[in-house]
Amino acid sequence: MTAPDGPSADRSRGRLRALTATASLVGGAAILASKLVAWRLTGSHAVLSDALESIVNVVAAVFALSAVRFASQPADRDHPYGHGKMEYVSAAFEGGLIAFAAMAIIYDAVRTLWLGAELRSVDLGLAVTAAAGAANLLLGAFVLRTGRRLESPTLVADGQHILADVWTTVAVLSGLGLVRLTGLPILDPLAALFVGFYLAWTGYSLARGATDALLDRDDPVLLAKLVAVFNKAQRPGLVGVHRLRVLRHGSLVHVDGHIHVAEHWTVRQAHDAAQELEGLVRAETGLEAELALHLDPCRCEPCPECALEPCAARRLPFDGHRPVTVEEAAGPPRKPAASQ
Repeated sequence: MTAPDGPSADRSRGRLRALTATASLVGGAAILASKLVAWRLTGSHAVLSDALESIVNVVAAVFALSAVRFASQPADRDHPYGHGKMEYVSAAFEGGLIAFAAMAIIYDAVRTLWLGAELRSVDLGLAVTAAAGAANLLLGAFVLRTGRRLESPTLVADGQHILADVWTTVAVLSGLGLVRLTGLPILDPLAALFVGFYLAWTGYSLARGATDALLDRDDPVLLAKLVAVFNKAQRPGLVGVHRLRVLRHGSLVHVDGHIHVAEHWTVRQAHDAAQELEGLVRAETGLEAELALHLDPCRCEPCPECALEPCAARRLPFDGHRPVTVEEAAGPPRKPAASQ
C-alpha cells in the first residue's frame, strides 16, 4: 500500500531532495574555492587539510545528487521494493571518501612535522578561512535539517559531513591563531594532524551506519516507535502484534507483522479493520511506509485482552489491554493472558 499522501507527495519529496543535494554541491564548490585561496595565501598545511576535506565534500555532493535522483524512482519489476537503498550506498561511499582524505591529511601533517613548516600572510588566511567556515556551518545545518525531515540517509550523511568540515575549520583556525600568537609554525601541522584523526573517525562512523542499513540490521528505535503506535491504536477485534519486522529503503519503510483478529470475522471485516489500523500507524508515525499485516485467527486465546463486543466466541471477560513490548512484538506470539 502507498502512504496516504500519495505518489504526488512522493515526487515532491524527491524533487526537494534533489534541490537540496544541488545546493550542497554548488555551496561546497564555492567554499572549496575560498579555502584554496586561503591555502595559496598562507602555505598552511592545516588550511590545505581543510581544503582537501572540501574537495571530498564536492565529490560526495556529486554522488549524493545522483543517488537521491536514482533513489526517488518508483518501484519497478526489477526493484519491487524501490531504489531507496542507493542512498545508503551513497552514504557508505561518502564515509570512505572522508576516511581516504583523513589518511592523506595525516600523511601530509606527519611529513611537515618531519621537514618543518613555513607560513605567510596568516592574518588574511585566518579571515578567509573563518568566512568559509561560517558559510559551511549554514550549508551543513540546512542540508542536515532537510535530510532528517525528508528521512534521506544521503542528505543526512552529507549534512553531517559538511558539519564535520566546520569542526575541521575550527581546528585549523585554532592552529593558525596559536601560530599567530606564539610564532611557532609547528602548531600548524599539529592542527592538521588533529583534523586528520577527527575525519578518520567521522568517515568510519558514516560508513558503518550505512553498512548496517544495507545489511538490514535491526532498528530498535524505529521498532519502539511502531510498537508504541500499535499499542495506542488497538481496535476491538485486533489484538497484539508479533513477528514485527522493519526494512528501510532510504526514506521508504517496509513493515510486516502478524496480528490476531476475531476468528469469526469475514475476510472483508478482517481486511477493513487491518487497513484502518495501517492508516493509523502511518498517520501517527509520519513515516512513508508500506505495511503488510498477516492476520492470525484469535482461536479465543486473547479473550481477556480483546474488547470486541458482542462476541459469540468469547470465553473470558475483557480485562484490559496489556501493552506489547518491543521484544514481544519482534518475537513469536506471546502466551495468552488466560494461560499465564
